[in-house]
Amino acid sequence: MSQLQKMQGDSLQCPRTELERARDKDKIREGLRYRNHPRPRLIIPKNHCKDFDMSQVALIPGEEKMSGSHPFDMVMLEVGIPGDTWRYRIERQRLAQRSEWFRAMLLGPLSPAPTDPPPTVKLQHIEKRAFDHLLRYLHDEPVNFQSVTTARATLDAAHQYLCPELARLSVKFLEANLDSSTVLEVYQGLGLYAGNLETVKPPGTPTAPPAPGDDVGEIAEACSGLLSACISIIDSDPATVLCQECFEDLSSKEVADLACRDSLRLAHEGTLFAALERWAASECRRRGLDPTAFNKRASLPEEVWYSVRYPLMNDREFIEGPMASGILTSEESAFLVGRILGHTEEKIPVNGPLSRISSVPRAGTNLSGITKWKTSKPGKKEREENKRNRRKECASQGQKACARIGDCLVRVLACVFD
Repeated sequence: MSQLQKMQGDSLQCPRTELERARDKDKIREGLRYRNHPRPRLIIPKNHCKDFDMSQVALIPGEEKMSGSHPFDMVMLEVGIPGDTWRYRIERQRLAQRSEWFRAMLLGPLSPAPTDPPPTVKLQHIEKRAFDHLLRYLHDEPVNFQSVTTARATLDAAHQYLCPELARLSVKFLEANLDSSTVLEVYQGLGLYAGNLETVKPPGTPTAPPAPGDDVGEIAEACSGLLSACISIIDSDPATVLCQECFEDLSSKEVADLACRDSLRLAHEGTLFAALERWAASECRRRGLDPTAFNKRASLPEEVWYSVRYPLMNDREFIEGPMASGILTSEESAFLVGRILGHTEEKIPVNGPLSRISSVPRAGTNLSGITKWKTSKPGKKEREENKRNRRKECASQGQKACARIGDCLVRVLACVFD
């Protein structure tokens, strides 16, 4: 080839600068990095095919995001306590659009970095079936509860993730399946969402609706009605409710709120004392203490122990229950035995702790079984028949003998305690 031809060939090619070579290398790297990714559509200006620069091309709005099926947009959620978990492969974008909580967790500054396979996020604070109902709700799928336990756990999840509609679905199912056997399971921790018992209004009481967009207020309104229904069942059948094991799992405040209620329809105050003693023993074990009488007494405030109406017990019920437990002091036991046996000469100290013990029956309590043994005084009525007179005289003598035995018992106990 002649020298002239070489010069002409070189003149037809434009020399490449170092900047252009570096740009081409960057494009090659970008192509290798995203060769398996869905390629976005490009907007190419018309009549500008010449001198076309890829860096000046914009993506169509909404298509710059990665596809939902891409592994970098996925996350693995491990839900439940260790050893009993369910795992979910979730799209970050889809879940973040329905929940601000998940948006902060999956797309916020502290979110896990995208990896392939997807990263695992552990959620040990939520029950697995409750989380399954939460996902169904967020994906607009029907939610069908099968048990009170799952519905109660779903209510906790709805409160934490601020889903008022899911909370209302849970409350509706719980109200329909609420009875004496399930009320404590529903009642436990419900006051954290609806407030304490003093702020809960009876069913049917008009209240101001929450402000629009107030998710916490809407959930509190739904839970307030459920809490009122729980209290109504506990008041109507406390003998069944207080004997359940679930009572031992309540908080100290919940136990105090129930024990101090005047509307409990208790036929025997010993039922309440036995429940308080069981709860105190469980609390000692939770703290790693021996369930001694001293530790059980210290596990609950004094007003809770004094909320039991001891003077409404009969002598046998008191001696075999509160007195035998050792929770009450010797002075308290001696004083209460005297009150129960009718020794009215013993006065209640005005400024002492015993002044807080009430002998007024609770509202709705059947008084016939409580006052019958105190008010019946055989021998004062006229005897019309000799047979009846003899029977009543025998009964009167038996009661006098019991009274003498009670007096001796009081003296013996006083000497022992002293």
